Amino acid sequence: MAEQTIRVGINGTGFAANYTAATYGMIPHRNGVSIELAGVVSGTIENARRFADQHGVTRVWDTHQQMLDGVELTIDNICCANFAHGQYTIEAAQKNVPVIVLEKPPVIWPGYAEQKTATARTRKYESLAFLDEVLNAVQNSRSKLLYAEDFVYFDGVKGLVELLVEARATGKGKVLYLRGTCAHQGSHAPAYDTPALSGGGALFNKACHPLGPALFLKQVEGLLESGRPIRPVKVSGLALQVLKHQPEVSGEFFRVMQNVDDFARITVVFEDQTVAEVHGHDLSISGIRNELSVITDFAQFDLRVNPNNEAELFLPDAMHAGNLLLREKLPTPQGTSFPRPNQFNSHGYVNEMSDAVACALISDQFPQSGALMAWDTMAVLMAAYESAEQNCSFIDVTEFTTKGRQFNETEMPTPARFGRVFQRR
Repeated sequence: MAEQTIRVGINGTGFAANYTAATYGMIPHRNGVSIELAGVVSGTIENARRFADQHGVTRVWDTHQQMLDGVELTIDNICCANFAHGQYTIEAAQKNVPVIVLEKPPVIWPGYAEQKTATARTRKYESLAFLDEVLNAVQNSRSKLLYAEDFVYFDGVKGLVELLVEARATGKGKVLYLRGTCAHQGSHAPAYDTPALSGGGALFNKACHPLGPALFLKQVEGLLESGRPIRPVKVSGLALQVLKHQPEVSGEFFRVMQNVDDFARITVVFEDQTVAEVHGHDLSISGIRNELSVITDFAQFDLRVNPNNEAELFLPDAMHAGNLLLREKLPTPQGTSFPRPNQFNSHGYVNEMSDAVACALISDQFPQSGALMAWDTMAVLMAAYESAEQNCSFIDVTEFTTKGRQFNETEMPTPARFGRVFQRR
């Protein structure tokens, strides 16, 4: 049997690019298929060379377009700073790259590049108009878009989809209330505190994570029930700069943001009058927190992804752990901690990239998290900033969701193909 090579391009050399490159080496084996990290692009050629040496990337490129022209990519991973997401996606689509993996959030307000200022309402309209262009470019190509929200790919979310399928046979299966959190003590990405590069703070870059599975599970519920996803209709948001306004000593264990929000809350009301509440913040002194709780009409399912107490460690002295990172963003291993072995698996990255590889190999398979997820996420995030400017009042988003851009089946989840994580009796 002839071997097939999946050629992967990586844009960026920061945190997201590092876990992306590492994850491809952890994907379950497929006979006759090899994965080559064929190219990397960075803001500086020195960073690209360092990254290539570290991860065994075949070649370094000066620009994204040069990489696309120089190698026939199978998968293009856009995991660079947020400001480049939209343009890189358009470039990849124009080259008909089979699978485009777009990290979250999908785009930022294009006015930042022109050093404009505008109300959140204007930023919302202009950002979604730009995303519309991006998604149209993908639709007009032979590419498949995977919106890389790793929270969607948690094993626990996959398991809840299985439960929803089973509950349908008993007349149940309504998702009533979702609550989620993503938090740590401040992103280490240099671009994070610059809105023109990151697009926003905790609301845009952290609350987006638990928002993803909340939107996804309502999409799945609707598809199982009626063949049509259940979508958001109104949004309330809060975005604050907490640490910036505290005494300097209060910021000792945090990265204090000067230009973006470090605390956010989003409330989403769906068209069936069910609710999701998500939080994102930079105030977690104890390392990363990734949590999701889902109440349905037949069960409550709580996902404590990180920290998780399946493993407990006590170290009287941190020196004995060497340079081991026991849990993402854990400031010290000293004392009692809950280490998270195989974090790339638990955080959904392996499931996510496995989906990308499967979509590259199987012509009629499309990403579980696709254009619909990217669009509704962006609509909610931008409406939440508008709400925050209007004292948390609810903002109607139906002009973008139920009455707005429509999506075909290949851009939506397919619950039957999401995969199984539970054994069967």
